[in-house]
Amino acid sequence: MSLLLGFCLSAWATTPSPRIAFRIPAQPLDEALLGFSQQSGLPLAAVGDLDRARRSPGVSGVMTVEAALDRLLEGSGYVFSVESGVITVSPRASAPTDRPAPQPIALVAPTRTLAPLVVSARKRDERWVDVPMGLSVHSGERIETLGMQNVTDVLRLTPGVAAIDSGAAFTQVQIRGISSSLGGNDNGYYLDDVPFTGVTVPWHPDTRAFDLDRVEVLKGPQGTLFGEGSMGGTVRILTRKPEFNRFGAGVELDGSRVSGGGDGRGAKAYVNIPLVDDRLALRLAVTDERTPGWIEDTNTGGKNVNDNDIRTWRAKLRFAPTERWNIDLAYWKYRSDSDAASNTAYDDGTNDSFLASRNEWDSASLTSTYDFDASQIVYTFSDGNLSYPQSGELSAGIRLDAAIDIGVRTHELRWASTGEHRLDWTVGYYLRKADRADVLDIPGILTSNSRQTNDAHAIFGEATLKLPNPAWAVTAGLRYFKDKVDGSDVASDGSVSTLNATFDSWNPRLSLSYKPSDNTTFYASAARGFRSGQLQPIGSIQLAELYGVELPSQISADSIWTYELGAKSVLADGKVLLEGAVFYSDWKDVAVRVPITPEINGLANSDGTRNKGVELSVTYNPIRALTLAFSGSWIDATYSADVPGTPLHRGTAVYNVPKTSLNASAAYAWDVGANLRGVISANVHHDSARETALTAGTPGDALTLAGARIGLESPAGWGVYLYGNNLTDEDGAINARSASLYNPDGSLLRLGSSNRPQPRTFGVLFRYDY
Repeated sequence: MSLLLGFCLSAWATTPSPRIAFRIPAQPLDEALLGFSQQSGLPLAAVGDLDRARRSPGVSGVMTVEAALDRLLEGSGYVFSVESGVITVSPRASAPTDRPAPQPIALVAPTRTLAPLVVSARKRDERWVDVPMGLSVHSGERIETLGMQNVTDVLRLTPGVAAIDSGAAFTQVQIRGISSSLGGNDNGYYLDDVPFTGVTVPWHPDTRAFDLDRVEVLKGPQGTLFGEGSMGGTVRILTRKPEFNRFGAGVELDGSRVSGGGDGRGAKAYVNIPLVDDRLALRLAVTDERTPGWIEDTNTGGKNVNDNDIRTWRAKLRFAPTERWNIDLAYWKYRSDSDAASNTAYDDGTNDSFLASRNEWDSASLTSTYDFDASQIVYTFSDGNLSYPQSGELSAGIRLDAAIDIGVRTHELRWASTGEHRLDWTVGYYLRKADRADVLDIPGILTSNSRQTNDAHAIFGEATLKLPNPAWAVTAGLRYFKDKVDGSDVASDGSVSTLNATFDSWNPRLSLSYKPSDNTTFYASAARGFRSGQLQPIGSIQLAELYGVELPSQISADSIWTYELGAKSVLADGKVLLEGAVFYSDWKDVAVRVPITPEINGLANSDGTRNKGVELSVTYNPIRALTLAFSGSWIDATYSADVPGTPLHRGTAVYNVPKTSLNASAAYAWDVGANLRGVISANVHHDSARETALTAGTPGDALTLAGARIGLESPAGWGVYLYGNNLTDEDGAINARSASLYNPDGSLLRLGSSNRPQPRTFGVLFRYDY
């Protein structure tokens, strides 16, 4: 058949070809080209019998439209050309012998619809607007435009989510009021298909925001598809994949200065190397940064002691034995070196207690994906390791030396339907083996060695059925999880605390959705999440006995049910993306900290928390050159009963949860002369004060952080940008402060310490892409 897609573009300008976030799955060529036209906003003409064309391999990532078309047409026998301002896709035999080189694309192209935004939040490709759950997506293009430095910056722009960069390779992630700082992960965290799951400590590794495809934030329990620990939700960080037939490389160099602090610098680079046409490609990405410090050590007089040297390496090799089969090998490595390893300070910008850390993590993975005509089978193996040593003074005369080593190996095999059917489904099996070893030495107070192993497996499935009235659909899922835990903690005097237990759980999910139109979805859902129990450290048990504090010998598993009503829609001919939700969560048996001494605490299960909230986000894209976004959330998360021996009472706000969060951002681009493009972006983020500390303390501060970036880009591939972060120069306490200090007469000496935002920072960044 002959197919005409859209209309012919009337004119091309000589401005740079824009980089666009494409997400087009492998599918018949005519459908792939329709997806290209929708996502790029560029009408095109395609002629020929496309039914006979080879299936398109699809395309995913942020790239130029030329690169996307090259990928979509691989092996199809079709080529594209640009003549007299018209993009034409035609059979190779009927194309000119020498295809004209692609011309630069007009900056202000026809408005791009937001409707085709494709995600894989349910482990199968589908449109964002069709997914019946709270789901925020940040494209790599948006992350670059707003000048985000790490994933913490990205998460701050997500309604219902709060994140804190601890300055020590860890990120504190709170989703919908689910936040505890102890036990295994209470929120899931994935790099590509690799899960990062801590053993008795949340493991949300710092991830630099470079060469990313997108970040997906799934809200509400994701226990059915993502397993243990995904109680508040799951963060999925997806990086750019190797491209088979395009060599590409890029570099970023930047320097910055902090008001009243030190200097920062960064160098980042990537390269994409095609090794065998249509079959084998390699992508490498490296970063080397020094994040500037600004905190003074009052013991030594040292300045800017919280600076941090961060280096990362990433390699991804993609091999396609056939047009239906992809094999991806990946390796990540992260290394952080800091004498303070924390951004914690008192209100005057000083601190007297620092724990130096030279920590690192790495992850190796294998992913094999095979596409059938109407389904896809995926196998993933990952091996992740964390080494986290710490040393320094807790307070005057009290020294601590500690080390945490975690290893996690996972296997997952899943089979899922592809395309759209009356019944869409996913089934799978998951296996995880994890171990943790700790050494703790506080001379004169506590010395211990501990270990814990977790052997877990799960079977899971989820299906979506369109009802006789296809506007209605019901989704049901179930996961059975079983975790065998074997742990022991041995003190220097031979005292032992042990745990040998098996935790298991059935985690269902049910949702009902209604689509009054193709680009609008209303839904109601209920879902359950689960997390295994853990061992009580022997040191805590000994100190508790010494000070007369009662502690259990082990911590029981906790679980959560969340009920949600939501809606999402793409309006105004694809110019407006709108999402809103209300939710209620019942989090049972959540673990909390019990103070023993000012420096040491134990663990105990509480009755739980009750969380309820509202989220709203809107994105407006009136023209390609302008994007406006606003989001906000209100979360009321409180403990449901008094917790003996702690300052937590019925109605106390949950640890580290801001009740109100607001975000706004804008990005605009314009022509500068004949061959340059100006770009400008700004973002503002506000959190109300976090009220509750880990054990005892005082509330944090309400904070408003603003950033901006302005730059100039060339079609030759280079760009130069000036940027400013924390333009309001906020210096308040991000999280609730630790315990205050008092004079002998009872008067206040000093409020406790807290994590602080980096002061006002100005910098310059240069980027070149080849």
